[in-house]
Amino acid sequence: MAQVAPVNAGGADAADSGQSLAAYQARESALYQVRDALLEADKWDAFLENLQQRGLPEARARQIIDVPVPMDLHLHSTHSDGQVPAHKLAWLARIMGLRTIALADHDSISGTRDLYSEATLLGLAAIPAVELSTGQAGLEILLYFPDAGRFFDFLTTPRGNRFARYLEEKQQEVHEATLKVLAAVNRWLKRQDIPPEQHITVEELDAWFGGQKPYYPGTLAVLGLKRLSDRQRKALGLRDPRTFNTKVVTPALNRLADPPAAQADLRRATEDVRKQIAAIRRSRAGAVAILSHPRELVTKGRMSIGQVAKTLEYLVQKAGLDGIEIGCARDTEADVRVWREIVDDLGASSGKAKAPAPGPLLVASYTSDFHVLAPGTATGEITLGFGLLDERPEYRRGNLRPQTSPEELLEAMRHRAALRCKE
Repeated sequence: MAQVAPVNAGGADAADSGQSLAAYQARESALYQVRDALLEADKWDAFLENLQQRGLPEARARQIIDVPVPMDLHLHSTHSDGQVPAHKLAWLARIMGLRTIALADHDSISGTRDLYSEATLLGLAAIPAVELSTGQAGLEILLYFPDAGRFFDFLTTPRGNRFARYLEEKQQEVHEATLKVLAAVNRWLKRQDIPPEQHITVEELDAWFGGQKPYYPGTLAVLGLKRLSDRQRKALGLRDPRTFNTKVVTPALNRLADPPAAQADLRRATEDVRKQIAAIRRSRAGAVAILSHPRELVTKGRMSIGQVAKTLEYLVQKAGLDGIEIGCARDTEADVRVWREIVDDLGASSGKAKAPAPGPLLVASYTSDFHVLAPGTATGEITLGFGLLDERPEYRRGNLRPQTSPEELLEAMRHRAALRCKE
């Protein structure tokens, strides 16, 4: 797959197909109407009725939104730091016209069954997944389970129970870290002359997560950005939550690391995750491991491109990495070229060094990393099925850059999962 040329599937590189500013504005307006209907409805039928009352019946909403890709394999819900409940992600995907989705919450599988059940009822395909954090800033690994039956059976086994306990411990750690970082973010806001009564509160976090713990630090980036005026955002270079996260939240998290030197030790930073992946592989659950958004190894992990390449090689050899996100919402055109070169170089050298991957690295590019439905330059949020979506001409159709056809990627993932079950 590493050798396949990018396909024209509606990303930022696609030829303009009449995507005027007016068309974008209609899309953005429809998405906000859908968001409001999601918040108000507690049942699928009520959601459809709400949209109907807004003049957006399902077929009309899908026509206006006109999602450029048929699937999105990197979504977050309220079970980690997303703002949409897991089962409502299926509603959102259906109304937008997506056919396949994957919930990949941070260190959490709590929402996978809800999403899978609701998606199945709505005629969508859903792949259980989880995004595992490591001790290295910016380094996360997506685990996909293309055979949902195997995955849910795995959860009933002793190994599955141990994996669930491991995730619960990780969630408690991130919850405690978020509360500590909250104070640091508020101190930063104070330095920007934001009055104390406008600082972020625990009650605000609690409302975001609906009283459900754990809290996640990424949410602080969304809430913190809202405190800044347009003038402050421009002066500070904080246009969107991702840059706020990179420049304010992540440094505060790094200061909590104990000891800081462990951040630079890839072996130690990935030890627990490597053990978990190995245990899951022994269970024959059919897990496929994909490196999340490599760009964050540069922005958050402060790695050079050479270090990213070495990290990827290490993960292939020591963690059984199966692939990498390329052309996702985090990537620019230049990033795509760099990541593909790294993948191609690894493929060319695979015959010289023993690597446990049973074939070429997979290229996963149908991945938005969706958290909050709030497109536009005012928020800078990533939208499922689109990636970065706003009124600038190059982003009116999002910035996902598919590298293969969706059928090819899904078949490759199923094939790799089957091979992993036979190891």
